[in-house]
Amino acid sequence: MFNKLSSRLGKPGTTILRQILKFYKQPTLRSGQHTHHYKEMGSWDAGFSEYYSANLKPLVDEFESDRVAALISARKKLLWLTPLFFLIPILGWNISIWEHHYFDRPRSMGIYFIALSYVATILYIYQSVNIYQTTIKTKIFPCILGFVGDFHYSPKVSDKVLEYKDNGIIPSFDQENSEDHIHGDYKDVSLDLFETHLQKWKGFGRSRRRETVFNGLIINLRVNKNFIGKTLVRADRGAVGNWFSKTLPGFENIKLEDPQFEDTFEVHSNNQKEVRCLLTANFMERLLELIKIFDGSKIELCFENNSLFLMIPLRKPMFEPGSITEPEDFIDDAQSLLKEIHLIFQIVDTLQLNMQDDL
Repeated sequence: MFNKLSSRLGKPGTTILRQILKFYKQPTLRSGQHTHHYKEMGSWDAGFSEYYSANLKPLVDEFESDRVAALISARKKLLWLTPLFFLIPILGWNISIWEHHYFDRPRSMGIYFIALSYVATILYIYQSVNIYQTTIKTKIFPCILGFVGDFHYSPKVSDKVLEYKDNGIIPSFDQENSEDHIHGDYKDVSLDLFETHLQKWKGFGRSRRRETVFNGLIINLRVNKNFIGKTLVRADRGAVGNWFSKTLPGFENIKLEDPQFEDTFEVHSNNQKEVRCLLTANFMERLLELIKIFDGSKIELCFENNSLFLMIPLRKPMFEPGSITEPEDFIDDAQSLLKEIHLIFQIVDTLQLNMQDDL
């Protein structure tokens, strides 16, 4: 449980501590007044307004009531435990003094006491909020996905990155924390998608620590035809990219005609002909659009066997509900999820077209 909280606090965009501080404000407990009307934005959510009215709108009042109840519970705990935030460091300091007095080699017991006490306190305060947000994940996100097809969503997923660790783009890591798993089929392509947080131990002795080597989205698209060679599309790294190409026997750096794509990516492959069939103008355009959708993330890809594997760093979790201090109508959740899924589908469409016409 401690590991789960620490990993969430370490993720970019996570605002647990900021939200807890907002619990001191009484106005955050009020339920807002919404029209609960979904306004369609484009082709990617065409028809969702009617779907929203039939499937999501009836749940808004129920979840608003749960949201307010969770906030009230968390706020009561926070107000009751506030003195602990001042008492914990005092106790930790006294433990450190006692430890230095009685032991020749102190073991930082005071520091560990402070850290564990704060984590335990935050876990206790946030318990009701976490239950509410988990309920959103298990009920609302699957409902949204039901609009795009027969897809299954699970907030939990066993370690999956190890399945792909030898594909050439996954960094070396020691610990995996994955969640939010979506899987299903789209036009005979098997889609497997989940978020993961990869960490690696760095340093030695007391300076030994875990550092994030990747935090984001993993997508594996499995098609019905094997690729002839292996192609890696990595974020442009300048001199490092040139060094990388030399470390792969049989691979060469492939130059493509799109200048924007060339400035963004380094392409390495052991089959130049296949690369030019796969990375068409349409495919490169879709990939550059995906980068914009995900706030300029350094997306990386691997074509191998019968799979297209993508790694997309995230600035904030993709499947986290909105702030519990704000009234919830699930409109923002639906818009962002539908737009991202739609672009992934476009990549599948382009990939299938390229394979059908050229491979």
